[in-house]
Amino acid sequence: MMLLRVCLLLTLLGCVVVGWSDVPGADDDDVDINHSEGTRGRYNANDPVTPHSGVVNVHVVPHTHDDVGWLKTVDQYYYGTHNDIYRGGVQYILDTVIDELLKDGNKTFIYVEMAFFKRWWDEQNNDMKSTVRKLVKAGQFEFVNAGWCMNDEASVHYSATIDQMSEGMVWLQKEVGVPGVDVTPNIAWQIDPFGHSSAHAGLVAQMGLKGLFFARMDYQDYNKRKANKDLEFTWQATPAWSIFTHTMLDMYWAPPGFCFDTTCTDIIPMVTNPESPEYDLPERVGSITKYMTDMSSHYRSGNIMLTMGGDFCYQNARMYFKNLDILMDAVNKDSAKNGFKMFYSTPTKYMNAVIKGADLLQNKTDDLFPYANDPHSYWTGYFTSRPGLKRYVRDCNNVLQACKQIEATIGVRKSGPTSEKLRYAMGVAQHHDAVSGTSKQHVADDYAQRLAIGQTECEGVINMGLKKLAGMTHNLQSCRMANESVCEVTRNENSSYTIIVYNPRNLPRVEYLRVPLAHPHYSLLDVASGKREHIEFVRTSKETKNINPHALPLVGVIKARLPPLGYTSYMLDLNMDTPVRSPRKSWHRSKNSADPLVVQSKVYKIEFDGDTGAMLRITNKLAGLSGVSDKVTQRFMQYTSNTGDKESKQPSGAYIFRPKTQTPDDLGTPVLTDFIPGEYATEIWQSFGDWISQVTRVYYDKMYIEVEWTVGPIPADHGREIITRYETSLSSGDTFYTDSNGREMVKRVLNKQPTYDVNVTEPVAGNYYPVNSRATIRDEKRKMQLTVLNDRSQGAASLTSGQMEFMVHRRCLKDDHRGVAEPLNETANGRGLIVRGKHWLFYSDLQSYHLHRDIGLDLFYSPVVAVTSGNEPETPSKSFYSSKATPNPYLNLLTYQPFNDTGTLIRLENTLQASEGGTNISIDLANLIADKKLKGFEELGLAGDRPVKDAVENLKLHLELDQGTTITLKPLQIRTFVVTFG
Repeated sequence: MMLLRVCLLLTLLGCVVVGWSDVPGADDDDVDINHSEGTRGRYNANDPVTPHSGVVNVHVVPHTHDDVGWLKTVDQYYYGTHNDIYRGGVQYILDTVIDELLKDGNKTFIYVEMAFFKRWWDEQNNDMKSTVRKLVKAGQFEFVNAGWCMNDEASVHYSATIDQMSEGMVWLQKEVGVPGVDVTPNIAWQIDPFGHSSAHAGLVAQMGLKGLFFARMDYQDYNKRKANKDLEFTWQATPAWSIFTHTMLDMYWAPPGFCFDTTCTDIIPMVTNPESPEYDLPERVGSITKYMTDMSSHYRSGNIMLTMGGDFCYQNARMYFKNLDILMDAVNKDSAKNGFKMFYSTPTKYMNAVIKGADLLQNKTDDLFPYANDPHSYWTGYFTSRPGLKRYVRDCNNVLQACKQIEATIGVRKSGPTSEKLRYAMGVAQHHDAVSGTSKQHVADDYAQRLAIGQTECEGVINMGLKKLAGMTHNLQSCRMANESVCEVTRNENSSYTIIVYNPRNLPRVEYLRVPLAHPHYSLLDVASGKREHIEFVRTSKETKNINPHALPLVGVIKARLPPLGYTSYMLDLNMDTPVRSPRKSWHRSKNSADPLVVQSKVYKIEFDGDTGAMLRITNKLAGLSGVSDKVTQRFMQYTSNTGDKESKQPSGAYIFRPKTQTPDDLGTPVLTDFIPGEYATEIWQSFGDWISQVTRVYYDKMYIEVEWTVGPIPADHGREIITRYETSLSSGDTFYTDSNGREMVKRVLNKQPTYDVNVTEPVAGNYYPVNSRATIRDEKRKMQLTVLNDRSQGAASLTSGQMEFMVHRRCLKDDHRGVAEPLNETANGRGLIVRGKHWLFYSDLQSYHLHRDIGLDLFYSPVVAVTSGNEPETPSKSFYSSKATPNPYLNLLTYQPFNDTGTLIRLENTLQASEGGTNISIDLANLIADKKLKGFEELGLAGDRPVKDAVENLKLHLELDQGTTITLKPLQIRTFVVTFG
């Protein structure tokens, strides 16, 4: 069947089907492996697991957990260098494991991270590649997860999760899978992330993975489930998707004393010679039997799984497997007495055995945040750790989507820059020690460097693509540091400029661009319409100049009208003879006035304190809400990091958030430093002392209020964790809502968990949750709400009614004893790290709450700007989104990229969930992309590595609303297609 599926897919794409015999070394007559060692009485790896009466089936799963960077960089881990930091070399693991599997057909092994496996695979000759395929076919070598990495689940956006999983799973099918050898993963293997999201469980289920295995769960939840034999359950992650879920006992390591690799800290080899004074076989058998007896008392099915491995294990696979063989043979010889039968297995075989033999599993619908491993160790600090890296990952994701869209539009270049390096760098960056901010500093620097290299490549793709599409002669350049008022191409004060603005959203939009400039002697031309447009000049703040002394003195604010999935052009015409258009002037009120400053937009009336610039009240002016208002204030505060106390020695660090007291300190009364009205926006500038400043922008025609904060360098006298707190008159009680990786909104209740009684011993840290895109408080009685949308992942809480706080930066001066062995003490340019970010505030009635989805997409998909001197484009504006496609703010073109040489991968998403009023959305694939004729299409699973029929439980139900080329998306549904254009 797999051969048939692959042939059908390749035929649809117009590719040549490669048969098994066409693969070097893949001769049908040579499929069986000649094992040099006997089976020694153990189960064969391909045999089905048949439970034995009165015997517990012990699935021994050899594995290695290979962090894609943590204590060492990706390269250092792969090649095994810098052993003074950690003894680990991935290439040797794969080398020695393959050798051992070839010797014995019973042995099994699983592998997870394609970022490493691809490196190793590329170094192998055809004979070795054929050998690996045969081991896969024999059931000895199984790929699990198979993403580029084992991604984090708290600090990642679902778009990046899908991309990194797809990158690995599609590569695996394309490069390793051949007809007759099924490399398709069945298991999501998330054994090390520090908490688990319902969104991630739903995503992997939609990819066609059948089981989710992890090791970390809050200690109170874990203890209850352990006692009730509920460590395995069905996770109903979304109304439409569920997945079998297994929680490991005592983490993912081998039982104490039974790790047999050279990397193990407690290695005790098995001694089988009774005449040796070191002989310990009976004691070791007794020890493992006791462990398995306890383990089996916490699971229901008569099957247990021993994860024999750990971090970078099996560098000496011979040593590990030899000792395992001795142990398993000794146990199995006395199975009738001890009640256990041990055999090599895989997670897939274990899952199948459990599902066959278990009682009805408990159903779970919520998520697994926050995670604590003891009463004073809540892993909620990493929700915010390394905020600069978190934002850079989000920026690079934006560039990557535009880059892939341009490649899909004009084709992938045969030479020169492509999206590949940024795709790989972004895949690595989703690792649970990367975007989470929990690696060593030199590793975080390496993550950023990889992203920068990939970003440069993708900017080359975008700029060359837009140059070609617009018919320009001069090369375009990117302004990567525009948020610091730096743009090298616009530094020349004697030049005119052409600005090309690309919109990665499939919806027309109006956005305000801020272009750094040397002076105000410019007029603005909308090249597409031929009309002169208004441009506003705003002086660069002293805080920005403090961040970067090379900042240009002005910013030109341009109102850009952008076509869907396309670009438009503007020209800044230099004319030194025209009267200078001065920057927007500050407005100064009378010294004796006690009235608040009032700013009006189409949507809001906002009152600010005239002395401090602090927001006081927001009134929504929209029809039906005229006069409805709430007190809304905002301030900056800090928690002092705990360094250990009489209750616990646990300090705050990269992973753990543990404040010294449960009440934060106010960081002072702000000072209004400027109030600048304008035609496009009014800006309120504030200073909170030497290292915190803020600009609040009220755009005249936007549904949100922009709060741009700058924090740092945080003083290094003691650990500090900086929050911004929004306090309102909304009566939200003890409840607020946070997004799950940018998808579903999840209800959070203070000091409560939906499925178990929780005793929150750290009242602040224990109520922090990850926020990837937005958090909301609601006044159910008055039907009003406030949503704060953020530009990167952060930790947030609602500790009292009407209030939300977001942690924006942290500097902890002690290590928190979770393995990284470094304090979280980021510096740059000889001082503590300075971070700049944005919050968008959306205040409305609950009936309009759904608009947060559209607003959030605008924040997530920032326009991509390219600049050159002079040179008016021949084709100043173009949309690649078909004009026949019905505009819908909740229909999102999530993915548009080249796929398998001749196809195009398209993911379409209905972004609105049913509880927010989401309804079905239909779209004709034939009328999706402009100027391209649809030739054929096939639906795939979410990751794009298998036909949809292999990913969904009920294909008929899945397709019930489709008609021909018109497909229908149910609320919050994502569907993936590979299409060909004529």
